[in-house]
Amino acid sequence: MLDRSKPRAPMRQTHTPPAKAPALEVSTTLVVRRGVAFLERHPGVASLLLVLPGTIWMMLFVGIPLASIVLFSFWRSGFAGLVPDYNVENYAALLGGRTFWRITFWTYEVVIIALAGVIVLAYPAAYAIWRVVRDDRWKTAVLLLCVVPFWTSYLTRTITWLPMFGREGVVNRVLLALGVIGEPLEILLYTPYSMMWGLWSLYIVFMIGPLYHSMTKIDEDVMSAAAMLGATPLRTFFHVVLPLTRPGLMAGSLFVMVLGLGEFFTERVIGGAQNPMLAGLILRQIDIFQWASASAIAVTLTVLTLVTVSAMLRLFDLRKV
Repeated sequence: MLDRSKPRAPMRQTHTPPAKAPALEVSTTLVVRRGVAFLERHPGVASLLLVLPGTIWMMLFVGIPLASIVLFSFWRSGFAGLVPDYNVENYAALLGGRTFWRITFWTYEVVIIALAGVIVLAYPAAYAIWRVVRDDRWKTAVLLLCVVPFWTSYLTRTITWLPMFGREGVVNRVLLALGVIGEPLEILLYTPYSMMWGLWSLYIVFMIGPLYHSMTKIDEDVMSAAAMLGATPLRTFFHVVLPLTRPGLMAGSLFVMVLGLGEFFTERVIGGAQNPMLAGLILRQIDIFQWASASAIAVTLTVLTLVTVSAMLRLFDLRKV
């Protein structure tokens, strides 16, 4: 029998020493720490590394195509494509002709009228969202409704004008049924007026957003002070709201100006392709396989756009937006 009177000797617990970290992990951590310390001592290198991926992307997908277009503008259009025969005849024929300058002036006229109409339409809309709509949820809903059409492609939004405003479209049918008109209206489609209405509807959201953003930054005490001093709502708008929303106005104007100078599809589909703009002139040159002339027009249009944007930025600092 076992002798239970003697206590058992306690079992010794063996402590396993912790496993040492692999040498590779230690070296990697050390390299990371040294790299972080180096970037902290040299913030310029850190900034360069942050912008490097985007810069490489822009150089590959924007810089190379632009450089190619500039190169092709000095070539000659052949029967089967471009011929690398370097000359300046494309620019001489383009800048020396009256057609180019007439189309250029017409393009700027369209863009300026479109910009003016968008401003007139967008200011009351943005002001109503800011002052009339009180609930933030409804403000978000209204702003979302402005953005919803942009969930579809630009081509789709433009083509929808055809069944709406065509000679046999919805608007003419409704007006004829109500007896308002005796025959279909021709002005609703394939005219400069219809093209302008289309541009206003397509570009207005680019102005409402920046204007509303600028209005939300206006201190409520400023509006109250204007009311206490006896200013009417109209006077308050012109003397308080309008000057304080210049950053949003400039941002929206840049959007409309750049998009308008590159406009070609609205002019062709809604305007009826009767009065081409500069971007439409590029497309017409491509249709007849004049690739070199199209490249020269594209380069000229790019230069005009850059000059226009630079002139607008000199009037106002966009960093204040």
